Amino acid sequence: MNTAARQAVEYAARELGFSGLGVAQAGADQGSCLQDWVRAGMHADMGWVERHLPVRRDPQLLLPGVRSVIMLTYEYPRSDARQARGQVARYAQGEDYHKLLAGKLADLDETLAFYGGEQRCFSDSGPVSERFFAAQAGLGWIGRNGLLVRLRGGSFCFLASVLTTLELPVDAPMAGHCGRCHRCEQACPTGALRDGCCDARKCLSYWTIEAKSEAPPGIRAAQGERIYGCDACQEACPWNSLPPAGRPDPHLLMPARVARASAQELAALPEGEFEALFAASPVRRIGAPHWRRNLAALCPDAGSIPFA
Repeated sequence: MNTAARQAVEYAARELGFSGLGVAQAGADQGSCLQDWVRAGMHADMGWVERHLPVRRDPQLLLPGVRSVIMLTYEYPRSDARQARGQVARYAQGEDYHKLLAGKLADLDETLAFYGGEQRCFSDSGPVSERFFAAQAGLGWIGRNGLLVRLRGGSFCFLASVLTTLELPVDAPMAGHCGRCHRCEQACPTGALRDGCCDARKCLSYWTIEAKSEAPPGIRAAQGERIYGCDACQEACPWNSLPPAGRPDPHLLMPARVARASAQELAALPEGEFEALFAASPVRRIGAPHWRRNLAALCPDAGSIPFA
């Protein structure tokens, strides 16, 4: 058991701005929840989820010899920076977290390599069951909204994972603290949440970000002013009303130009300007046509461009 390596990576993670760290055994039993979710078709047309299912269930396929999974949390802003109509999910209001966290994870990789470990690092960027391992590592529990919920900090955080061949001291899983609360399920505009599972076929985040086809009328009617993602279940969660676990990175704050732009101005962006304005943002990957489609409820003319 390499206690020194764990202490070193904990210190490094704090210095890099991570708000929490826990360790789980790589071979922890994941049960059948993910398989059942896929079998029920709740992954919609996200075929990569089904293709990567064997790897998600067996981290050895990602890193042969893996013994431990280090899970980390990184805070993002809780307040909505938009000053005009059109809501963007909090996690996507600033720079792309994949790129932001990649350099920090590389530093942790280097720290663990000093102790003889071989690592693979991800932040929602690979086939790792990050929420499962974060719960196993004692960072929180899986709430009824399907997200990791923490006693301090709630669910407004990114998750990052470091798979390592080092055998590190592990943490005990945390018991759930949702109790009889069902506020997230009740707040969901489309009824996508049930018993800790999110049915992507009904989820507004799926339809405004991942979907490759136009949303059905009922979904579009429930979309309201959401133009990228949905935070309804997080906004309703009582654990998110408590103080955050740390200060969010300034890079995750929304640029003033985006915060102040009207929905009409955002919908009128030519493709080149859309690419430039959101060059460092998660929003960029949906492309200008999908972006305009999301704005159609607020700006009817935005939907006149064919969906691509």
